Amino acid sequence: MAAVRGAVPGALQLRLQPLVLSGVIWVAVQALLCLSSLPQANAPLLALASSLGAAAVLGALLVLPGRRRGGTSSTPHGAALGALPAAAAAVLLPVAVLVNAYAIAPGARFTDQPSAPGLLSPALALLAVRDRRGLAHASGVTVVAVLLGLRLGAGEGPLWAPETALVLGPVVVWWVWGQVAAHLVRTTRIDLLRSDSAYALARERRRRTRQRAEAHERRRALLEVAAVPLLETVANADGPPDLDVQVQLTAVEKDLRAELRGRELLDPEVRRCAATARSRGVRVDVVDHAAPAADLELLPPLRALVAAALHSCTDGEITARRPPHGPVLTVVHVGSPASMRAVHAAVAAHAERLTGSGAASADVFADEDAVVLEVER
Repeated sequence: MAAVRGAVPGALQLRLQPLVLSGVIWVAVQALLCLSSLPQANAPLLALASSLGAAAVLGALLVLPGRRRGGTSSTPHGAALGALPAAAAAVLLPVAVLVNAYAIAPGARFTDQPSAPGLLSPALALLAVRDRRGLAHASGVTVVAVLLGLRLGAGEGPLWAPETALVLGPVVVWWVWGQVAAHLVRTTRIDLLRSDSAYALARERRRRTRQRAEAHERRRALLEVAAVPLLETVANADGPPDLDVQVQLTAVEKDLRAELRGRELLDPEVRRCAATARSRGVRVDVVDHAAPAADLELLPPLRALVAAALHSCTDGEITARRPPHGPVLTVVHVGSPASMRAVHAAVAAHAERLTGSGAASADVFADEDAVVLEVER
């Protein structure tokens, strides 16, 4: 899945490509129009700086790498823009339009038809796409106010004349197009989150199904390979079973009982730690009385916590239980002071990680008699 995602553009990039392509074509055409107006300009260098120069500065500001919420850098398109470059771009846009209106005027006055708005208006769309819609609105309103003020100052007819629509058209179109694209980006992110959640849920279900199948196969193997031959030996014996057979039957019974009682709390690591603890003489009891689908998202950290407790205890007895109601998990250990200190340190460290994730809360109690851990939702 990661290889496929790295080889082809993501859904967000694919949906942003029309906006990027249209913006590039528009800017190229408008740049030619700005260059064609330079020979008649009052200040050609100032006109060039307020059009192509401002476009270059806006482009540099608006394609700066954004930051995701996790703190990692991300691609520019669709990522949130920093507050400082966004504010600079929002202020530069109307200022460049006003300067351009003075620079391209034939005389020492302001023209009511500057060439910069058509070239610079895609910046409004980029501001909106990069999660700065408030600044895009403020900058767009300011640019429209500047253009209307220039029209009023020129006195070339009423504001509802076709020339006004010709001047305001590019600004309004890119302003609206930016809001549409921002909505498209937002809905795409929601779709991706839903898709990732559905994929994660399906993967978790497959994993749990596989674990149940493995547990069923393990119990079947215990019965067929260990229990049935021993029971046949007892059935075919003329007298009472040997002590060795009784010991083996007791061990098989304990293994089957542990598998049936442990259920969802058991995974390979918990089984290994439980077997190691039993080999040290610890009495281990892992019991799962919770509903089959209860607290699925908490099962991995709960198993890790139980495995850490089993790995740390050296003597005495330890019980890990998922009750049907109340706490999510309880762990109780009674043993020597050294064993209880080790278990207390292990469960306290895992409890901090579990609490830090915000998924649950954990309380650890320790005295001279026992170490008790309770995990609450």
